[in-house]
Amino acid sequence: MLVVEDEVAIAALIAYNLERSGHQVTIAADGVEALRRLRRSTPDLVVLDLLLPLRSGWQVLREMRSIPGRLAEVPVLLVTALACERLAGDLPRLGAQGLLGKPFGVSELCRTAGELIHAHRRMPASPSS
Repeated sequence: MLVVEDEVAIAALIAYNLERSGHQVTIAADGVEALRRLRRSTPDLVVLDLLLPLRSGWQVLREMRSIPGRLAEVPVLLVTALACERLAGDLPRLGAQGLLGKPFGVSELCRTAGELIHAHRRMPASPSS
């Protein structure tokens, strides 16, 4: 799992709790680092902040979805302080599968992450994979 979050305390909180839930977690502190890590390995989930330095979460998501193969299909959980009500209806168009508004509950984070990973594993492989 890749956590992309520039606020160190929030990244540590997310990573700690997801690791306690049994996930292996890597952290990227900006959009450029996130894309570099994504090109090297394909995680089972990306937890992505939208407001990032160097490249925004929007740009990271667009680039992920433009790369053919497995990376284009990795589930993405957006974690943001932006107005979630407006974003929630746009998730499919944005290429994300989940959304949590900051501040979020730890149990909600772990439950949502687990559900997205489980749902992705149950999906049939696409012909382009």
